[in-house]
Amino acid sequence: MNNHEITTIGRSLNFGYFTNKLIIIIAVLTFIIYTTISLFNAARGETNYTSLTTGIKAGLLVFFLWAISRELDPDKERGAFVTVFLALAFMMIFEIPSILPFVWFLLILRTVNHSSGMPAGIMDSLLTAIIGTILAYYMSWIYGILTAVGFIIDSRLNAPAKHHLPIGVLMLIISAIVCVENREITFAYSYESILFVVFGTVMFLPVIIWPGKLESVGDRTNEPLDPARIKMARIIGILVFLGMGTAQHEINLALGAFVFCIFAGIGAYSIVSGILLHSDVKNG
Repeated sequence: MNNHEITTIGRSLNFGYFTNKLIIIIAVLTFIIYTTISLFNAARGETNYTSLTTGIKAGLLVFFLWAISRELDPDKERGAFVTVFLALAFMMIFEIPSILPFVWFLLILRTVNHSSGMPAGIMDSLLTAIIGTILAYYMSWIYGILTAVGFIIDSRLNAPAKHHLPIGVLMLIISAIVCVENREITFAYSYESILFVVFGTVMFLPVIIWPGKLESVGDRTNEPLDPARIKMARIIGILVFLGMGTAQHEINLALGAFVFCIFAGIGAYSIVSGILLHSDVKNG
């Protein structure tokens, strides 16, 4: 069974592209470095051997941050590496968070933007809903709401997955049940997380306001991507950025820091490339 039989929004890595090779190299090197550090610390008795998973998490985090950046700005391959290098710097400051929220983030974006050229299949939708439910129950109710928003928005755009409206409504119900069971709706924003959200959003706004002509095509259809879907995926990305601040303070800060890398990296690259392009046109 190949990838196309299991999922409609899965995207294979074409190693004919240098950028795809580069991200794998960076992710593997990150894994090796962090695993070596963990082994050294464990041998000295400073940490236990369960910390060896840090290397795996670090490598996966680098890859998923790159992949999410590509979904938010599919035309600018190099911009995703600004995100990666920011994240590598942040790894020296912040604890590496759970990878599951980033897997969920990637799935939500692909559900809305149809970057594969196709709507999400039932297996894709179920996986996204299950992960959203797990995160809603164990981390924050807001993940259930955001999952519902992603499904419902997809159902209102062109060429939607017809099953997303009922699944979106179901996710709203699940979120309500989680809130009732937990008996509270909390917003745990810290001063640091607010700064991350504000600066990251401000840097990313030019990408939404002045998106430029979309040139990317769907992986499986080779048809141009829908600009409306890309724009809505970017707006949902901002909502996710805001929503991740509702988790507990420690989790919230680490998540916020690395999600900040996504929006700041894309935004910085877009601003700089726009300035350089304008300068070239003016001088030409």
